[in-house]
Amino acid sequence: MKKNIFYKYQFFIIIAAIFFSFYLLGFNYIKPTNVDWFNSKDLPVYQIGWNYFRDDIWRFPIGSNPNFGIYYQGSIVHSDSIPLFAIFFKIFNKFLPSNFQYFSLWILLSIYLQLFFSFKIIYKLSNKLIFSLISSLFFCISTILINRVGIHLALFGQWIILSAFYFEINQNKNKLLNRNIITILSILINFYFTIMIVLFYIFQDTYDLFKREISLKSLIVESFITLIFVLSSMYVVGYFTINLDDGFSWGYGFYNFNLNSFFNPLGSNNFEVFNWSLFLPIQQYQNGEKEGFSYLGISGIIFLFLFLWNLFYKKYEIFYSNQKLLFISILFIILAMSHKLNFGKVNILTIPLNDYIYLILSSFRASGRLIWPVYYLIFIFGIIFIFKSFKNKSPSLIISLLLLLQIIDLYPGLIKYKLGSQYEYISRDNEIKDDIWNNLSNSFDQIRLLEPQNNSRIFHKMSKYLQTENFKKTDVSYLARVNRESIEKEKYNLVKFFNEKNLDIFNKTIFISDNENYVRNLRYLYGESLNYYYADKLWLISSYDIKEKNSSKKKKIAKYNIINLDKKNSINFRNEHSQIAGLGWNNSDHKSGNIMEGYLSTILFKISGKNCQTKSLIKLDIEKFYKNLLPIELTLILNKNQKEEIILDSNQEFVFEFNCKLNNINTIDINVKNPKSLFDLKRSLSRVKRSIILNSITISN
Repeated sequence: MKKNIFYKYQFFIIIAAIFFSFYLLGFNYIKPTNVDWFNSKDLPVYQIGWNYFRDDIWRFPIGSNPNFGIYYQGSIVHSDSIPLFAIFFKIFNKFLPSNFQYFSLWILLSIYLQLFFSFKIIYKLSNKLIFSLISSLFFCISTILINRVGIHLALFGQWIILSAFYFEINQNKNKLLNRNIITILSILINFYFTIMIVLFYIFQDTYDLFKREISLKSLIVESFITLIFVLSSMYVVGYFTINLDDGFSWGYGFYNFNLNSFFNPLGSNNFEVFNWSLFLPIQQYQNGEKEGFSYLGISGIIFLFLFLWNLFYKKYEIFYSNQKLLFISILFIILAMSHKLNFGKVNILTIPLNDYIYLILSSFRASGRLIWPVYYLIFIFGIIFIFKSFKNKSPSLIISLLLLLQIIDLYPGLIKYKLGSQYEYISRDNEIKDDIWNNLSNSFDQIRLLEPQNNSRIFHKMSKYLQTENFKKTDVSYLARVNRESIEKEKYNLVKFFNEKNLDIFNKTIFISDNENYVRNLRYLYGESLNYYYADKLWLISSYDIKEKNSSKKKKIAKYNIINLDKKNSINFRNEHSQIAGLGWNNSDHKSGNIMEGYLSTILFKISGKNCQTKSLIKLDIEKFYKNLLPIELTLILNKNQKEEIILDSNQEFVFEFNCKLNNINTIDINVKNPKSLFDLKRSLSRVKRSIILNSITISN
C-alpha cells in the first residue's frame, strides 16, 4: 500500500515539476548549454563565477575562486553560484561542454523538492493523498518563490526551509543529525537560508526551554555541536576566504519587511515593476522593502485570517501549540522588520541601535527575507485548518477551489514568468559590440580595471562579454562580499607602479577604464610605451599593439590635453569637477575638490611661455579631509628632485619655488605618512584611506 502511494505521489510531483520548469524557463532556457539568459543585474555573476571556478585548479577551501576577483579573495560562495552544484559539477568538468550551466537543472530540482517537502508536510498532518497533492501546488506558485527565479537563483531553493519544517514536525529520533544535515545543505546553497533555519531551531528550543520540555544542558550541548558543524562547513566551503568583518554590509533597516507586505502585490523583476494581484491594488512601501516582498494572494490572506482567528478561539492545535507558533512567527516578523517599523510610506517607529549591535545585524542586511518562514507557516497552518474544518465535507474540493482562486488572483504576476519572460534580453547601447574585443583572451591572460572596484559600472557593461571570453583572471567582477582592505591596497599599489612607469604589470594583461582623465594622466606618464584604444566608450590599455590584429578599424588613441596652467594660471577643483590633478585622486564628491586616496598621489600639469621660468612659484590650496584629526605630515617632491616637508593642520595655502620644465610635464608627488579610513577611525566598514583635499593649484613667476 505504501509503495503504491509512493509511486502515485512521485509521478504527480515529477510531472508537475517538469511542467513548472518549462513554464518558468521555456524550451530554450531549460537547456544546460544555453547561457543567453544570464544577461541582467546579478544573473551574469552566477554564471561567470562558475566559469572561473570550473577552469581553476582544486584549492582549499574547496570553494576558493581567486581568479574571479583576483585580489578580492572571493569564493564560489560570494558569487552566489550555488556551491552545492558548483563543487559537484566541477568534479566532472572535463566531460562538460564549455558553455555548460547548471542553473536550469537547479530550478528543476528546486521545484521538485518544493513540491516534495510541501506534500510530505501536508500528508503527515492530514494522511490524505489527493488533498496533499493539491495542497502542494500552493507552494509551487508561491509569490516569494517565483519572485526569486528571475533575480536570485540560489534563493529559489526555498525547499530547504520546508525540509526543516518537515523533519521538525516529523519528530524523528535523529533530530540533531537531521538538523545538522539540513543546516549544512543550506550553507551549500545560500547563507540566508542558514540564518533562517538556525533561527527557526533557536526559537523552537527557546520556547521549549521556557516550557521545560528540554533542559538547559541538552540545549547547550546540541547548540555547541551544531555550531561546530556550521563553522567547519563554512570554512571548508570558503565563507572565510575574506575577513570576518567583510561579511558585514550596509543595508540593515533598508531592505526590510513592511507591515503591508502580506497584502501588497507590488512585485518586480530585473526589467519592470508590476501588480501580482487581479483583485488588490498596489500599495506603497519604503526604501528597499521589495526584499520583504511576501504577497500572500487571496487564499493566503484567508489562511492568515484563519490563523489569527484560531489564536483567539483556540479551535485547533495543528502541528505546534498556538502559543509556540505565535512565538516563532512574532520573532521572525520582528527581525524581518529590522529596527524600523513601517506601514506603507509611514514610519511608525525607529529604534536607535548601538553601532556594534547594528554591525552584527548587518550580517543579514536584507532582513525582509526573514519573513519567508512565516509565509510558509501561514500556508501550512491554513491548509491543515481547512482540512480539519471540512474533514467530512470534501476537503479536497474546498482546497481545489481555494487553489483556483489563488491562481486567478496571481495570474497577472504568474504571466510575467511565462516561458522565461523574466529573462527576456533587451539590447542596450552600453554593451560590448566593437570587434576589437573579439578573442582578446587569446592574447591576454588577464583583463583588469585601472581603478579596482567591486561592482563597477564596467562590470555590468562587460558581463555578457566576460561569459564569452576565456581570460584566466579578472578583477572586473561583482561579488556579494569582498576583502575590502585588499581592494584598496591593490588600488594604491597600482598608483605606485604607474608612477614608477612599471611595464611588468602590463605583461599578458590588458587594463580597461571608463575614466578618460585617469587614462590621460597614465598616458603622460608612460608616453608611447603603451597603446591606447577607445571602443564602446571604454579605454583599452596594453603594452601589446592590438591594432595590428584590427588594422581594418583604426582606433581612437587618447589625445586629451593635460592640465595647462599657461592658458589658465589657476585651476579650482571645486568648480571644475571634470579636472583630476593626476593619479590617486577622487573627485566624485562634487562639493569638494580632489580628494587624495591612499599613500601616494601625483599632480601633473603643463606650463609654457612666460609662466614657466627657472624660479616659478606654485601655490597649493590644501585642507584636511578629516577636520578633527591630528596634523598630517606630507612630503612633496617637485619634478622628482626637489623635496618639501610640510605639516598640515587646517585649511592652508602652501607656496613653493621650483624649477619649471618648459613645454614638458611638471610633476608633484605627494606622500602621506599615515592616511586614515573610516574603518581605522571606527566609524564604518569603509577601508578607503583619505587624508587631504586639493582645492586649487596656482602658478606665478
